[in-house]
Amino acid sequence: MSQTHAPAGPPQMPEGYTPQQPAPAKKPFYKKAWFLILAVIVVIVIATQSGGGDSSTDSSSSTDGAAGAGAAADAPAEASADAPAEAPANVPGIGQPAADGDFNFVVNGVDCSTTQIGNEFLNTKAQGQFCVVDLTISNIGDEAQSFFGDNAKLFNAQGQEFSADTEAAIYLEESSSLYEEINPGNTLNSKVVFDVPAGTTPASIELHDSMFSGGVTVNLQ
Repeated sequence: MSQTHAPAGPPQMPEGYTPQQPAPAKKPFYKKAWFLILAVIVVIVIATQSGGGDSSTDSSSSTDGAAGAGAAADAPAEASADAPAEAPANVPGIGQPAADGDFNFVVNGVDCSTTQIGNEFLNTKAQGQFCVVDLTISNIGDEAQSFFGDNAKLFNAQGQEFSADTEAAIYLEESSSLYEEINPGNTLNSKVVFDVPAGTTPASIELHDSMFSGGVTVNLQ
């Protein structure tokens, strides 16, 4: 006797069973947000480094620095502060005219052999020694101009500056350096006194037609 089989149906699941949904497919790591951000940062860093330093510029700077150092090494050493100062070129000397403003000066000579000026009753003594500069001043301008010996400055070979001693000039006969007005075309003979340390040898004198003028330098050696 033949048996008839019922058609097979879906398998029966236990009561309370919940079918699980298939897990979603994972994104490749190169599509994830953290990877994209990291990639952008790396690109920025590489671009910054490639554009920051120029090897040709650095090389040029190094070459220039080496050349500058070589030039400094080849340059002559500066003169010592104690070395005698050389007179500038084209500076007039004793007996030569030197003009400043409305005055034309001629230095006739310098005498540094005395330590006292005046007579036995009225005199003054030097702190060191007196240097007396004999001058001839001519007014080459168009108006009267006053000469003040106090505007003159004396210098030694080391560049030290000495001011005129107007008090000592009072005791010097025919000094004419305190104050003298010179008319256009006239000439004045004057002597300007300086009190300098003993043993000082004057190197130059700076003469002015006024306290505001640029002055002119005369070499005394």
